[in-house]
Amino acid sequence: MAEEKETTRAETEAEQTPEQPQTETPSSGSGPMLYTWLILGAVTLAGSGGGFALSHLMGGTTPTDLEIVNEAANQENAINAMLTKQTDQRVWIEEFEPVLANLDEPGVTRYVRLTITLEMSPELDEIKGREFMAVKKMLVRDWMTTYLAGLSLEDVRGSRNLNQIKKDVLQQCNELLFPKGQPFVKRVFFKEFAVQ
Repeated sequence: MAEEKETTRAETEAEQTPEQPQTETPSSGSGPMLYTWLILGAVTLAGSGGGFALSHLMGGTTPTDLEIVNEAANQENAINAMLTKQTDQRVWIEEFEPVLANLDEPGVTRYVRLTITLEMSPELDEIKGREFMAVKKMLVRDWMTTYLAGLSLEDVRGSRNLNQIKKDVLQQCNELLFPKGQPFVKRVFFKEFAVQ
């Protein structure tokens, strides 16, 4: 029983004595502050790294005026190199792979598949012209895909609309392949034109 009195006396003394404020150790007080500085440092590092990368992506891709002039001159020289001096040359054709594009029809999935063949001018040397076309075909295919995706079902029905599409393709091929020059693509033939 004496032991119980001592235990209860110790408990009542602990209750009556005011709690003393706990002193923080240096490691526990600097923890939240350390995390704050680490987060600020990481955000600053990420922001500066992102800004550096963005400046290189955006700044490095803009061609200067001199580069544009040089590219135009090189393309003109390449076209001049393809011109033949012979008058007995015949027209030659360049075939393209099929282009598949969804039509601009809301609520319905309709697509068009188009394969074209270009009739090239006899003024262009066939061997050099084919090498040139091998490099530039991707430009024409990309434009055709975008162009066809902008057409509706009504835009691809009927011979009048197909003739308009041929004219558009002919004009754009000459502009893409031979900018600021003579149109060396003479005619466009539809090898395949399917709408489904």
